[in-house]
Amino acid sequence: MKHLAIAAVILWAAFYFGGMLFSSADRAAESSFSKLIEAPQRSVENPYRNGYFYLFGLTAASSLDPAKTGYEIWVDETEDARRAEFAERRATRADLVYTLTLEATASSWEADDPLGEFRKKDAPFQAATGQYRILLLRYDHWIGMPFDDWGFGRRVVTLGTDILAVHRLYVAEGFSNSTMEGVERLHKDFHLWRTVLREAKTISTKVLAQIVMADDLQLLSRMLAKPTVDKAILTMGLQLTLPLSAPEYSLRWPIRHQLALAMKDRSAGVRHEGDPARRHLYEDWLSRTGHLPTDAFDSIIHPPARAAAANFQWGQAASAYAAYYEAIINASENNVNYLPGMQEVVGTLHRGMFEGILKSRPVEPGWEIFHSQLVETDTRLRLASLQIQLRHPSPQTAVPTRLAEVGSQYFDPFTGLPMLWSPTQQKLYSVGRDRLDDGGDPTFDISVPAVVGQTQATPVPMVTRQGPR
Repeated sequence: MKHLAIAAVILWAAFYFGGMLFSSADRAAESSFSKLIEAPQRSVENPYRNGYFYLFGLTAASSLDPAKTGYEIWVDETEDARRAEFAERRATRADLVYTLTLEATASSWEADDPLGEFRKKDAPFQAATGQYRILLLRYDHWIGMPFDDWGFGRRVVTLGTDILAVHRLYVAEGFSNSTMEGVERLHKDFHLWRTVLREAKTISTKVLAQIVMADDLQLLSRMLAKPTVDKAILTMGLQLTLPLSAPEYSLRWPIRHQLALAMKDRSAGVRHEGDPARRHLYEDWLSRTGHLPTDAFDSIIHPPARAAAANFQWGQAASAYAAYYEAIINASENNVNYLPGMQEVVGTLHRGMFEGILKSRPVEPGWEIFHSQLVETDTRLRLASLQIQLRHPSPQTAVPTRLAEVGSQYFDPFTGLPMLWSPTQQKLYSVGRDRLDDGGDPTFDISVPAVVGQTQATPVPMVTRQGPR
């Protein structure tokens, strides 16, 4: 009996102190998550002076203020609608009355010689510049505004196709007026979208910025493929095509945004914010236009928050996921080819504690998809810069040698090696997301045509013969 009493005491102590250890671990895990979901500080306090909201209301009726309209729509579609008080009617998406499609600019923008097409007086986009003058004026105003993404922790849908169409019309009209005006507009447009990429707090904003940037870069690459290019385009191009910086690459806030949504859903018990159907349509458009997998946005939902993981133990998983998210955030800001996998991160912790988590499904969110898109955007920047650099005469005759000597900042970010050259196709190319050399095949590789400057002969120093003294 005495032995049984001692055993009971030992078991009680084990459970009691073990429970204390686990609860302590849970508190530490909750602390880790609470740091990850802290909202960012706002750099623009007045919503009516924030380009983020002006973009929301860009297509509002001519009598309305785009920034005010955009802010009211944003408030209406977030939980702030329950707290906000408006003395008058609040704007809704019904007030977004202008619709512009890509068809107006497609034939000129996507032509082999876009500059020549832009200058044609009967080009299809010319009629649209008059019809949508107010959108062009608003877009020009928006480019000069500060941009602060207020979307963190909220499910809201900005404009998609309309923004892409207005941006094209804005740049095309500039080039139709003069090369210099077109260069200035392209420069302002691209610079602002790089700012949006850097300041994005949600993954949808980051993807949208890359879609517009890629559109500009493809236009610039087609201009640079011509035998003769205006010096203003070459000078501007070098300024625009610097490789992505660490803040532009960073997935810090988009990852934290997704986790904040998951924690909000967990506390609310249901996703109640915004219009799910509209949001899915927008994400489908971003996926198609950004060449992402159809399930890209679903793949980054915090795994315990997915319906398929209803029995997933949040407390048990918290510390593992906190460590994992911190690891991929840091990796995204440090110029890596791949983000670390869940197995790599958890392997450095107490493996036995998380063995059950690793066997559960789904386990790992798909952030590598969006990291690869950023690497592809960086690749397009470097290729466009190399198109310009290769036009300059050089004493080096071999293009592969020139690509190796240009410096690692212009190497292929997918491999860390110099970009590749196809002499038969006269193309520069990157191996792309599959990291395989497919000879510049645009289906798999990322390629641009290149005009190589003539070889510049190296001057031979003259030797003066001196006769005998």
